Amino acid sequence: DVKYINKDFSEFRSNLVEFTKNYFPKTYNDFNESSPGMMFIEIASYVGDVLSYYTDYAMKETMLQHAQETKNIYSIAQTFGYKPKLASAANASVDIFQLIPSIGTGASSSPDYDYAFTLEAGAQLNTSNNIMFRTVEPVDFNHSSSASPTDVSVYQINTSTGQPEKYLLKKSTPVISGELRTKSITVGSGNPYLKVLVNDTSIIGIESVIDSDGNKWYEVPYLAQDTVFGESVNTEAQDPTLSTDKVVAPYILKLIKTSRRFITRVTEHNKIELQFGSGISSDPDEEIIPTPTNIGSPIPGSKTNLDKSFDPANFLYTDTYGQSPQNTTLTITYIVGYGLGANVSSKTITNVTSQTTTFDASKNLTVAAKNAAIASLEVNNPLPATGGTSVESLDEIKNNALAHFGTQNRMVTKEDYIVRALSVPSRFGNITKAYIATDEQLSSDNVAVSNPLAVNMYVLGYDKNKNLSLIHI
Repeated sequence: DVKYINKDFSEFRSNLVEFTKNYFPKTYNDFNESSPGMMFIEIASYVGDVLSYYTDYAMKETMLQHAQETKNIYSIAQTFGYKPKLASAANASVDIFQLIPSIGTGASSSPDYDYAFTLEAGAQLNTSNNIMFRTVEPVDFNHSSSASPTDVSVYQINTSTGQPEKYLLKKSTPVISGELRTKSITVGSGNPYLKVLVNDTSIIGIESVIDSDGNKWYEVPYLAQDTVFGESVNTEAQDPTLSTDKVVAPYILKLIKTSRRFITRVTEHNKIELQFGSGISSDPDEEIIPTPTNIGSPIPGSKTNLDKSFDPANFLYTDTYGQSPQNTTLTITYIVGYGLGANVSSKTITNVTSQTTTFDASKNLTVAAKNAAIASLEVNNPLPATGGTSVESLDEIKNNALAHFGTQNRMVTKEDYIVRALSVPSRFGNITKAYIATDEQLSSDNVAVSNPLAVNMYVLGYDKNKNLSLIHI
């Protein structure tokens, strides 16, 4: 008669006493508190109490809604496909200004767009308190469209002739906060599923991984995914047909199949860990994995290796889950955020610390005028930056992970759109609140009619004081 529902010390103790009285009445009957026999019974009860506690605790830590340890919450959330955010980038829109000379005289005077340059993506902009922002797309002052208009105004007039001497060009472009940092890792001989830890804090994401041979390694959600989406600049050399729309579509999306890939995980100490694939063999997978072509068949007179043993570890060295870097040096470039401090006020992003400008090489331009155009570059943010956050709390990770798992990477219902908006990659900022409403359009007689093919999303983010504010997109 054994009971299996005992959970604490007193229940174990009373049950052991009853068990001893029933099955060993003549062997032991001294149940006094100070007897040696009671000492062993209470020791057994103590052990059972402790084991029962840790059994329940271990079971509780396997359920996301009840888990308390950080490492368990992180592991379960990432098993559900949700990656906790260590920091999120703040988003802002900045106005970029450039001066260009005039050309022509009289009524034919106009801006000389030959000196209008292109500010390449990745230009670094700083605030007075050294919060860094970066442009995410090229800014071409030569082109103006509804998607990227260029405002032109007269900046300077010749006092004697009354003719414009300089024109001011203005364009707006999105920027994100974050500081680029690099880490070099020397890798020796092949190691399946190599893991590399980026020992830094407030990491927004991995920007790039390049080995010493110049090969690029791509981040994927799981190692079994062998294709990634890549972007290339929309130029005539890339695609003569699509390049005619390069103003509204500056990049071309393409599918790339690669074995050089890795995944990232967030550790319990708020660090980022990179894990690469298992392929460390230079032989093709067809030679590593036993198949009828390299084993043979039992037909008399044919090639056969069926009587030989094959190492099952060969399956671990294939490129099925990607390659593992060998005998190289990895240069890992990653983005570090500033938390809520990145939600700066308006008119604070005013310094250009690093930029790359290009002119039309087919034009015959003077060096002095080109340098003057570059030196005239100015920036300013008319609206505050929003969306920057610090590391997520454990409760936020739990709720977001459960919601993210329910979406299954599809967007059908309103709730799906909200969850995907709240799960936006941190490098594009952070949406704190989201609301979805059915789109309405006005009919010919100015009556609001529901549009079943569209929805409207309203979003809010944190400002520098962690107050909800509008996100300017």
